[in-house]
Parts: sequence; structure tokens; C-alpha cells
Amino acid sequence: MKKATFEWDEEKDAENQAKHGVSFLMAQQAFLDPLRVIAEDTNHSAKENRYYCMGCVGEGIFNC
Repeated sequence: MKKATFEWDEEKDAENQAKHGVSFLMAQQAFLDPLRVIAEDTNHSAKENRYYCMGCVGEGIFNC
């Protein structure tokens, strides 16, 4: 299995932290959750495949 790599725009990361209180660095840890759910984002982009990853990070919002 190929190891995932992540790239993001630093300005967008700062906006995300201000808006949601979560850095992209922390958010990428959701991929490590063995119970994560990955769903295709069919409305976001026609130029590239986009996905949602929902998983627990740290203490999370729910009991993980």
C-alpha cells in the first residue's frame, strides 16, 4: 500500500485554524484512525478527485 503524503497551502491552513481551531497537520491524523470513514466529495471539484476523511484525532469530540 502506498504511503499517503499531504500538501497544503500555509495561508489556507491559517484560515482553517482561525475558523475551526484545527491545523491541517492535526487533521491529517484522522487517517490513522482504524475506524475512519472516507467518502467521495462529488460536489467540490470536477478537476480532481476529492474526499472527506472522518476519524478521531487525540481526544476527539466523541469517545474514540
